Amino acid sequence: MPPTRSRAIAGSDMFADQLSIQPLLPSPPSFAGHQTFALRSAWLKKGLDALRSDARVFTADDALVTLGVGKNMVSAIRHWLLATQLVEATAERSSELQASSLGHFLLSDNGYDPYLEDPATLWLLHWNLCGPGSQAFTWTYAFNVWREWEWSLGALTDAIQNAARAASSKPASTETVERDVSVFIQTYVAPSERGQNAEDGLDCPLRELGLLRPALGNQQQYTFAVGPKPSLPTAVFAWALLKFWDWKYAGNTTIAARDITYAEGSPGVVFKLDEDSTLAYLDQLEVLTNGNLRFEDTPLVRQVVRTTAELLTPEVLLILHYAAPLIG
Repeated sequence: MPPTRSRAIAGSDMFADQLSIQPLLPSPPSFAGHQTFALRSAWLKKGLDALRSDARVFTADDALVTLGVGKNMVSAIRHWLLATQLVEATAERSSELQASSLGHFLLSDNGYDPYLEDPATLWLLHWNLCGPGSQAFTWTYAFNVWREWEWSLGALTDAIQNAARAASSKPASTETVERDVSVFIQTYVAPSERGQNAEDGLDCPLRELGLLRPALGNQQQYTFAVGPKPSLPTAVFAWALLKFWDWKYAGNTTIAARDITYAEGSPGVVFKLDEDSTLAYLDQLEVLTNGNLRFEDTPLVRQVVRTTAELLTPEVLLILHYAAPLIG
């Protein structure tokens, strides 16, 4: 039997805190917080559960006992909860954290996917790490700005450091950026594929998305896997599309298919879809949204039309995906 779902999480303002209209690359650049640990599956639920009892659990004297991990891992859990936007600072005190609307929706005991069993959840976490509103500089730069076909850790490190220097008067050291890029690679590539210690990327759930892989015959080179993403649901694609739309084209009723496919911060780029795969998702929007989003594909124009923006919100699309099996 599925868990009982809380009606309170389906309010009209759910996920309102998730929208962040700002430049794509976070400023100032930050490359610390994870303590060189990649995200692990159990950490997100563990951290959210602990926060329900103590909003300051990560700075408490007994944090190591409460969370059952070492000191550096306590910091890493806090970092990944913030980076994936599943928690936020409380309104009263910035030192206190609480579950965000998305964190509550997904990972509360009555949430829709507390144990990350639905691939849709992993795509949401990936988007929050790499899409508009992310605070993870390396992740956002790599998936949006970096367009090399095949590359090394060193090449990506150099590019990110140059971008950080352009954005900040106090850029991080090469060693700091290199460690961050190494964790980025651990997030998406299994250690066995990289020929390194399996402990480095233990149980990192985003590896299941298959977005990054070693180049053929060379474990020191990497390439993004651009093409169809069978585990990416149409509702999550549409959710990301609205996020992108409201970030870059707020108030517009149309958006060009080319921008959805190729623009920095778009679903096509963040999810590493090719043009045909993106168009296939666009073809499904009208049925999914009951006409609220409509793809116009003519010899003169390829665009998506948003007909009733006030009625169709990102949270509605997530409810369509997660609640549909229960309703069915």
